[in-house]
Amino acid sequence: MDNISYHGTSLEFAQNIVGPPSNVDCNLGRGELGKGFYTGSSIALAAIWARLRYEDEGAVIEFEIPKVNFVQLKGLLIKTQHEVVTHWEALKLSRRTKIFRFRNIDYVVAPFATVEHTGNQFKFESKRAEKELNSSNKIIYPCVS
Repeated sequence: MDNISYHGTSLEFAQNIVGPPSNVDCNLGRGELGKGFYTGSSIALAAIWARLRYEDEGAVIEFEIPKVNFVQLKGLLIKTQHEVVTHWEALKLSRRTKIFRFRNIDYVVAPFATVEHTGNQFKFESKRAEKELNSSNKIIYPCVS
């Protein structure tokens, strides 16, 4: 199976991201692990997040990166939720959540800081990772009632 992950957003942003042309930008996002484009392994969590933030205008994008391409990206594993929280607190204190990137890494896999046992988050941060996301198969799932 290819690497499949999900990004919750608004339907408008989802359509802009998917395109054509595809428009994933790893310079825009900022989160608990710093600047990057975030996805997660749980469609449920992505849908809940999109619904809470955008209500009926929410959507989930499914990204499918072929295995052969994904394994060529250089990843970093953060193993525990405690490590994520500690990192996030340090970034907030130093006001670097908008600018921080890991060195020589294409993506990071980590648990979520605030939600336990719901899968992992992926933080894509390099131009190489951005290229893979843009060339991947993408499907939009609107969160409509």
